[in-house]
Amino acid sequence: MTFDRARAKPGALGALRLWILGFGMALAAALAGCSTNTNVSNGTPVVTVTSQAAGDFSTYVVGITLYSATRSDGYIAYPAGYTYEEFADLTQRVDLTELLNAVGIPTGTYKTVTIGIDYSSPIVYINGNTTAAKVENASGTQNFGIVYVNVKLDPAHPLVVGLNRSTPLALDFDLAASNTVNAGSNVVTVKPFAVATTTPADTEPVRARGMFVAANTGASNFVEDIRPFQDNIYSTVGALTVNTSSSTYFNVNGKVYTGAAGLAAVAGLSSNTPMIAIGSLGDMSTITPGFNATQVYAGTPVSNGQYEHVTGIVTARSGNTLTVSDATYLYYEGYCTSNLCFTWYPSLAVTVGPSTVVAEDGTSTPTALSDQAISVGSTIDAVGINTNNSNPPKLDATSGLVRLQSTPAWGTLVSGASGSATLNLLSMGPVAASGFNFAGTGLSGADATAASYGLDTAAATSGADQSATSAGTLLRADGFPTPFGAAPPDFTATAVTPGSSEPADLIVEWSAGSSGSLAPFTSYDSSSLALNLTGDTLAEIVIGPQVTPLTTAPIITISGGNQFAIGNAANGVSQFSTSSGFASDLTSTLNGSTQVYRVVAIGSYDSGTNTFTASRVDVALE
Repeated sequence: MTFDRARAKPGALGALRLWILGFGMALAAALAGCSTNTNVSNGTPVVTVTSQAAGDFSTYVVGITLYSATRSDGYIAYPAGYTYEEFADLTQRVDLTELLNAVGIPTGTYKTVTIGIDYSSPIVYINGNTTAAKVENASGTQNFGIVYVNVKLDPAHPLVVGLNRSTPLALDFDLAASNTVNAGSNVVTVKPFAVATTTPADTEPVRARGMFVAANTGASNFVEDIRPFQDNIYSTVGALTVNTSSSTYFNVNGKVYTGAAGLAAVAGLSSNTPMIAIGSLGDMSTITPGFNATQVYAGTPVSNGQYEHVTGIVTARSGNTLTVSDATYLYYEGYCTSNLCFTWYPSLAVTVGPSTVVAEDGTSTPTALSDQAISVGSTIDAVGINTNNSNPPKLDATSGLVRLQSTPAWGTLVSGASGSATLNLLSMGPVAASGFNFAGTGLSGADATAASYGLDTAAATSGADQSATSAGTLLRADGFPTPFGAAPPDFTATAVTPGSSEPADLIVEWSAGSSGSLAPFTSYDSSSLALNLTGDTLAEIVIGPQVTPLTTAPIITISGGNQFAIGNAANGVSQFSTSSGFASDLTSTLNGSTQVYRVVAIGSYDSGTNTFTASRVDVALE
């Protein structure tokens, strides 16, 4: 794999942006290393980022940070003073959690954290719109800067930072509770709602991006310094001990390995090689947290500021030219503005060829795949060069690399059998079925159609037999499209899941976001909530791409839930892990003068009984 860059690399644009005025770079660098210094009375909050109910948006990029944490004795720790803000596309943190940082703060019990969300230069696109949305606050102001959300942690689960120990802290951004969307006028009105918990219930894989430090092949692990999201500018923010196993998949500079062979390849890398580990948080008994990796990517496959990357989904292919939609374009380092090193396009072009190195994430093969493995519906991460500096760019990956990543395909069942199924396709990845051109995908012109999209389910770990499933059932199939020109079948599924088993979002908004409701519930207790849908109210159930408007209020069962929150950015958000604590706070909050803007519940919906079983409920106040 050879790249030839003709243009010179200019200096980085923009100055480093500090969150706390008066902190200098020297102090920031000194503090950033404190998480590995056992001579100070520190422990390590291991901060992750996830988001919920992002279905309204194609992309939602803002700056985020854990700004501060307040201890029970009133002491305030400012980890943001040396981690800065990070720019994140929150739509990409629904099925994948991001490790934000793991830096040391003084020991003690912290009861409140403050989350910073920066709207100075947001990149927000509403689904179906090809121009950026106008993002404004409730006063109609755009580019309104940083909003700080104070989160009172669940009294039963404060942030306890022990000496030379690590502890998880999850930041969770509810996009439905935070935004009113007017797709017709392309306006998003923002009322930020975010929560934090030390007992995260999220089961999604965790992505830990950073820089290689050293490997210990005898202990089957390596150390990685953290540099999250797509940041190619700032110093690393903490460290991880990444544990691997005999089944861990590795992609190192485009070559794939499994187990010890992969770790040996990592051990041969130079320090500060960019890398990504995907897996779960592990041992928290030391100040440097542990991480258990199922997949590891290092070197060229990882965005590193040296070459451009394009991630997105292929919606058409003509010869060697791919149309990539929902496309995130990652700059090389010289074009980063502050630490914003990427942007987003509704679509752009990527060229591939016989010399393009192609690998399927999670699948170890002795040789690279042909570029024909890239088909319509493929989710890709392409590495190459924007040779003509066009806008939108056109990435040349003919001498580069393409990672094929699992695509979620949603549809309703047309017919099913053991080992196969046909879907009426609704969407693939974030793109509606109408956005795909399947020309050329099939042998002898047997191209896929959205109304009759064929799945091979024989090797699926779940849902291989759909013979007993009723036609019209909503299904999610995860897997990979058949190589270009080789269908049918159109798609090889690694798992097929009924929509009823996927997370559902119940979203209710009163007075179309203007004044809210003084009586959002007709009744409530620690077991259930009964919604009041009278008046100017929007209510819907969202499961994947399927949106069902509600005219009759469902009963929301909350007794089995474990994450509840009430509040707003102006007055703070209170977090609870029990339905009894949540119901008690509702009683004191809904006093006849407090208006509720939105209620968002996450869980499962039974349309037959019109009941919603919630694992989580967010009540956003006006």
